Amino acid sequence: MRLRHHLSASLLAACCLFVSHASADVQGAQHFVEKEHGQIKRLVDSSAPADQVKQAIGKMVSYDELARRTFGKPCPISVPSCTNHWDQLTPAQQTEVTGLLRQLVEKNFQKNLSKTKNYEVTYRGAKEASETRVSKIRTEAKSKAEEKKREPPVQVDYMVLSNGDQHLTIDIITEGSSMTKNYYDQFHRMLTTPGQGYPYIVQRLKQKIATPDGK
Repeated sequence: MRLRHHLSASLLAACCLFVSHASADVQGAQHFVEKEHGQIKRLVDSSAPADQVKQAIGKMVSYDELARRTFGKPCPISVPSCTNHWDQLTPAQQTEVTGLLRQLVEKNFQKNLSKTKNYEVTYRGAKEASETRVSKIRTEAKSKAEEKKREPPVQVDYMVLSNGDQHLTIDIITEGSSMTKNYYDQFHRMLTTPGQGYPYIVQRLKQKIATPDGK
């Protein structure tokens, strides 16, 4: 009986410790998003130089982690299984595609923030995601304009990977659409379609970067 009591106590302590760590991750991730996203929005609202905005985005988004996930290392959170295309790329290709994705994410991030320049952003809380040490931080942007008050708020979720005091945004989900999943689906299709492959991915990314709407 005494042994059983000690085992139960140990399991309870381990369970409480895990919950404590998980809770700390979620709270830290939410504070991280509120701080970094708030700074980016202030810069955009004040029409700050593009380089300042890009620098602020870079403090919030982990382009290295995002790039790996768009190529399946690990799978995007909403994809149960996938092909690890990342390890099939050469180091030079990994560097190249990460740089291109960074340009595209910066461009689209700034574009979406500019669209909601006169919107009020509300942070709707955080919760644990299915992946260990990843939290989902929900935000909503609502127009302040009287004529747009009936429009539904724009919902954006930030997936944040926590490691102690370090927090990194590894995915952005806009109106239910995951950035890493969308890119993974596209890249997987291009890499497995005869006549396309990696050079075609680079071509398409450069085209998206060069077009005004990023499409």
